[in-house]
Amino acid sequence: MAKDFISIEWEGLAEMERLLDGMEERIERIAKEEYTDFGFLVEEAVKALMPRDEGDLESSYNIAPARREGDEIVVEGGSNSEYAVRRHEEPYRMGVYPKYDNGAKFPGYYVNGRGARTRNKPGFRGEKAGRKFQERAVNLLKPDFEKMNKRILERVLGGE
Repeated sequence: MAKDFISIEWEGLAEMERLLDGMEERIERIAKEEYTDFGFLVEEAVKALMPRDEGDLESSYNIAPARREGDEIVVEGGSNSEYAVRRHEEPYRMGVYPKYDNGAKFPGYYVNGRGARTRNKPGFRGEKAGRKFQERAVNLLKPDFEKMNKRILERVLGGE
């Protein structure tokens, strides 16, 4: 009794192995580049949405370049200022209030929890500067995140 069998030959296996050799390093390099760029975009958006008075809060916010941590590519950042957490989370104080600075009084400076300099900031993608700046920045950048991931895949598969 004859046995039926299928025989498959893969021609070009050596070429395929050469293409895949070093792929992990390439994926990591491309992902780090893209995630670093995305992190800097997040930093730009957060700073644009942060309240501004003296500018100390904005200068305290930084994102570090992407790095490998175990099996992950990580981008970290934030502010070392306790004031940042307070400005992010504290509810708006409704009404009109003066600002006191260095012995001077500026009537009507704060309107519904936002100072004059904050109100005059251009904001980011149609959002005005104010509370929940980091949360709002991340939400605004979700489409950019999806585009970045597609771009990583295209770069890896397309040979840059």
